Amino acid sequence: MATHKQSWEQDYPILKPFRLNSRWYYPSDKTIKLLPQQTSFLLMNGKIGKPSTQTKEVSK
Repeated sequence: MATHKQSWEQDYPILKPFRLNSRWYYPSDKTIKLLPQQTSFLLMNGKIGKPSTQTKEVSK
């Protein structure tokens, strides 16, 4: 029986350039998918905006 993983990632608009996991992200990239654990520092520093849409996969 196959198990389905739930993804709690959300799309966040990129406001200022920042580096995450050895990669640079720029405002021209528009949005980035992040887990809730990755967002607090970036939100506090104004690098990303509030989430635009919540993408949650539901297993059937």
